[in-house]
Amino acid sequence: MRYEVITELTPRQALEQALSDFGSGGLGLQVVSQHNLGLVFQGGGGYIAITARPGTTTALELETREWDYAVQQFMARVHRRQHWWQRWWRRKQPSTSRPASFTILHD
Repeated sequence: MRYEVITELTPRQALEQALSDFGSGGLGLQVVSQHNLGLVFQGGGGYIAITARPGTTTALELETREWDYAVQQFMARVHRRQHWWQRWWRRKQPSTSRPASFTILHD
């Protein structure tokens, strides 16, 4: 399955989060490839490949086999589209969570 998610995190922050979630400190998958804008994890009969596209926001392309639920949870965590007024409003109001949105690129 292929997914895409937009995040306010920098590519480096997003990939560090992926290492934390999917690597030895998280799911325990093995990092089989790592470069400036991408990571590939393997284990448990499947894999997760992540590529970051920098810009005003960071687009993350994720491809997975056997790890769809974990990838969807990761996308929900990194999907933060905050504008200045949302940060201001959050300080004024109790936190309410919005459901994450993401795109399935290929099934």
